[in-house]
Amino acid sequence: MATRTGDSTEPVTARRRLGRRLGLNPRGQSLVEFAISFPVVMLMILFGIDFGRVFMGWVTLNNAVREAANFAAINPTAWQGSGNTAAQAEYARLITAESGSTSCTLPSPLPNPTFPAGTDLGSPTTVTVTCRFSLITPLIKNLLGNAINVSASASFPIRSGVIAGTGVGAGLPSFTPGASVGPTPTIVPTATPIPTPSAIPTPVPTCTVPDLVDIQTTQATKTWTDAGFSANNLSFNPLVPPNYKIKNQTLVKATVVVCSSTMTVAP
Repeated sequence: MATRTGDSTEPVTARRRLGRRLGLNPRGQSLVEFAISFPVVMLMILFGIDFGRVFMGWVTLNNAVREAANFAAINPTAWQGSGNTAAQAEYARLITAESGSTSCTLPSPLPNPTFPAGTDLGSPTTVTVTCRFSLITPLIKNLLGNAINVSASASFPIRSGVIAGTGVGAGLPSFTPGASVGPTPTIVPTATPIPTPSAIPTPVPTCTVPDLVDIQTTQATKTWTDAGFSANNLSFNPLVPPNYKIKNQTLVKATVVVCSSTMTVAP
C-alpha cells in the first residue's frame, strides 16, 4: 500500500518495516531494557532505605547519649570510689531504653561517662557511645561490611556538688515511708486567741552581680556562687563544653539584686 507524501505515519511505518527486516521484536526490546534497569532501580531503593535506617539510628543514639550525659551531670559522684550502683543502673537504662528501637547493637558493657576537667560544678560531663549498625543492601554490605560503626557524643555541665560545705543540685530521689495514720483525734474547743501584733517581715537577701565577662566558663560558677547566688541560677548559652571565654551576661555587673535571681552568659 502506497503512503501519501507528508503522512505523519510514514516514519513509524518505515521503522516497523526495518525492524521486521532485521528480526527485531519491540516487545522483546522492552523486556531487555526492563531486565537491565530493574536491578539498578532496586539497588537505589535499597540504598535509600539503608541510608534512612542509619540516619534514624544516629538521631536516636544522639538522643540517648544526651539523656545519659544530662543524668551523669546531676550525679557526677556515682562513678567515683565504690560508686553508686543505683545511679549506674539508671544511666544504662536511659541509653538502652532510648536506642532499643533501632537495629544498632550497643557495646557491652556500656562506656561510663568521662569527666575531663574533674567533677567540680560547671565542669563538662561527656558521654560517647559507638554501636554497630546492620545493613541490608547486598552491594553496600560488600563494600562496607555487614555492619558499620555509628557514634554519638553529648556533653553537659555538672550541676551537682558542694560549695563551702553546702550541697548544690540533687542526685537520685530518695523516698521514706509515710507516717502511719491513726484514728482522727477529737477536736477540743479552745479559747479565742488574743490578737498579737503582726510579725515584722524578714528582709529578702540581696547580692551584688559579679563581673563574669572575659573569664572562662569553668571559673564562672565559682565566681557566681562566691557572690552569694545559687549555682542552679547560672545558665550557659551554649552549654559547656566547649570551654569558652564569656563576653555577655544578662545582668549588669555591680548591681544589687535578689540572691535568687537568674543570669545567662554567652560567648
